Amino acid sequence: MSPRPTIFISAVSKELKSARQLVANTLQFLGYQPVWQDLFGTEQGDLRTMLRQKIDGCQGVVQLVGKCYGAEPPAPDEQFGRVSYSQYEALYARQQGKKTWYLFLDDDFGTDAHEPELEQVRELQAAYRRRLQSESQLYHPLNSREALEASVLKLRDDLARLRRGVRQWAATVIVLLVVLVGAAIWLSNGQRQENRNLAAMKEEMAKLRLGIEQFPQVQNKIRQERPGQNADAVEQRTYEELAKRLGVDPKLLQEKLPQFARELKNAPNASTYERANAAYVAKDYSEAERLALAAADEAQKASPPKPSDAIEALDGAGYSADARIEYAEALQHFRAAAQLTDRARDPLEWAEQQCNIAYVLGEQGKYAEAETEFRTVIKLVEKVLGTEHPETLSVRSELAAMLGDQGKYAEAESEDRTVIKLQEKVLGPEHPQTLASRGTLAFALYGHGKYAEAEAEVRTAIKLEEKVLGPEDPQTLGDRSALARMLEAQGKYAEAETELRSVIKLQEKVRGPEHPDTLYGRSELATVLVDRGKYAEAETEDRTVIKLQEKVLGPEHPDTLYGRSGLAIVLLAQNKNAEAEAELRTVLKLQEKVLGPEHPDTLGCRQNLATALKGQGNYAEAEAEFRAVIKLQEKVLGPENSNTLSCRASLAAVLYDQGKYAEAETEDRAVIKLEEKVLGSEHPETMLTCYNLALCLKSENKMDEAKEFARRTAEDAHKVLGATHPDTLKYEKFRQDLQTPN
Repeated sequence: MSPRPTIFISAVSKELKSARQLVANTLQFLGYQPVWQDLFGTEQGDLRTMLRQKIDGCQGVVQLVGKCYGAEPPAPDEQFGRVSYSQYEALYARQQGKKTWYLFLDDDFGTDAHEPELEQVRELQAAYRRRLQSESQLYHPLNSREALEASVLKLRDDLARLRRGVRQWAATVIVLLVVLVGAAIWLSNGQRQENRNLAAMKEEMAKLRLGIEQFPQVQNKIRQERPGQNADAVEQRTYEELAKRLGVDPKLLQEKLPQFARELKNAPNASTYERANAAYVAKDYSEAERLALAAADEAQKASPPKPSDAIEALDGAGYSADARIEYAEALQHFRAAAQLTDRARDPLEWAEQQCNIAYVLGEQGKYAEAETEFRTVIKLVEKVLGTEHPETLSVRSELAAMLGDQGKYAEAESEDRTVIKLQEKVLGPEHPQTLASRGTLAFALYGHGKYAEAEAEVRTAIKLEEKVLGPEDPQTLGDRSALARMLEAQGKYAEAETELRSVIKLQEKVRGPEHPDTLYGRSELATVLVDRGKYAEAETEDRTVIKLQEKVLGPEHPDTLYGRSGLAIVLLAQNKNAEAEAELRTVLKLQEKVLGPEHPDTLGCRQNLATALKGQGNYAEAEAEFRAVIKLQEKVLGPENSNTLSCRASLAAVLYDQGKYAEAETEDRAVIKLEEKVLGSEHPETMLTCYNLALCLKSENKMDEAKEFARRTAEDAHKVLGATHPDTLKYEKFRQDLQTPN
């Protein structure tokens, strides 16, 4: 038996299936579990034994008495004579002492389409109706679906008494009414209270319907305002916002709305659009998308067409597809909705669709297209809402993120600083959106090579996020992952590894092991493992993550390509240069297509490709590639960016391999000077360049200076990387070789 009390619904299916579903939905709303014969089979043969078992387990029976007789047992019943199964259900229930309510459906009540019955059985049903009406039983004549719903709601007190085990309540009430003084006044007051209760229940159901209608849009607005939230956090904030709009308790709403949605999703009296939203609340996203598209089609084919309804339905389809991580389908639905908007008629409706499109483009890694969309929207909302409106600032924050994702770090930094200043004024310094913008600023600083400043910014953001949002909030975890990247960029590898392992553990708990953020964190961990010389572990991690990224995000997503680039770096570290070259050429082709030829990730891939060529002795080709990349890096990232300096150091190394010692020495000295300024004298990248310079000086027979740079490099490596790191071992061996007489 269900944990909730069960009520049997008796009705002839072919005539009253939709009416029975309406009664079932209402009973569910009241806290009862409805059952009926269709739920447990329509097998051939006599169903009376099965019906008796089901009715015995119920607290009462609601019978919808229509005009149809329905199916009947193969032989007349010994007790009740010739009766249909529906008639038998009510007769048996009364015989067993079960409370039975008869809801008479009048001629005006809309029934389901069905084949007409024979005159003989129609007369049997008519006689049954007359007999019930002549008996002392209470019955409720009804002529509409609204009246039917209201009638079931009025049974609430009866059902509550059943729940408490009070059996003879009707007789008791009659006795009390006879003996109480002022019975008429009491009855009048009671009727008014019943009407108030009924009105309250109808109001509650109306609010639940409205909540289901608004749920998808509210949830996706919350997601877009703060990217990176986990599903549970988004859902909780959605209920809080909906509760505020509806004027109800959020905990009560979170308890009742999913249950109501499950019923509404299958309710025949609900519109297609209502059922689509109900399916979304119930997290049946595939069904929600299907129903939403059907609702959009209905709205467009209506006479006259209803474009606003179609837009809402297409948005619902887009939200559902996005929830399934089907970005291409989501984009298609949002673009279809955008075509129905009119920028001049309703500029904010038009802007909302463009934001939806831009958001999905960003999820797809199409950052340049997303930037264009966001810039267009910002221009409009600033005019309509003003420059300091929270919606305007939210879109500007998204624009800054898109700029950072394209490697336009200086522009992103400027945009972030402007937005943060306004957000602190309008929203407050601890508002989640303000903190999210600070995290975006830290990323821009990191990309610009301002690692120490980025670290300080993100640590401040994390401290506030842990206070305001909690230590397991996805936004907090995202900034902790960013902190690890900043530590890695400064050569603090052990600290970065510890931070990443802690974050990944929480991400797997909060977001799941296959969430894109979890996988990206694992890619970052593999990079740090390479830095620490743990090559085999890094390769295993990269290969596992890439497989999951291709499954979840697709083979062309920027995160997947980033993971594959990481794998190539591991292969280079292990001198698997040919394998690395093949991987890099495939990745480079996709990055040029998805990100563009000047994106920092694309340039980094080209730099690694040149390193793979160098490792195979293709020095001239490698030199040409390094020079081409440096030219673009100086343009895109700046001459003092760490990636630019790393590529220049690699160019010096390939010049050395070709015996161009003087040219290599000049390049190394220039790079070291900038690395000491930007990264510090003990940064691993600075050490590597010093080592390469020492090699060059040795080849030029400048032994004293070569020994000094070798000593410095080995000592710094012992201090920063540890005695067992492969680079430390390499530097130490070189120092000792220089000290050994020939």
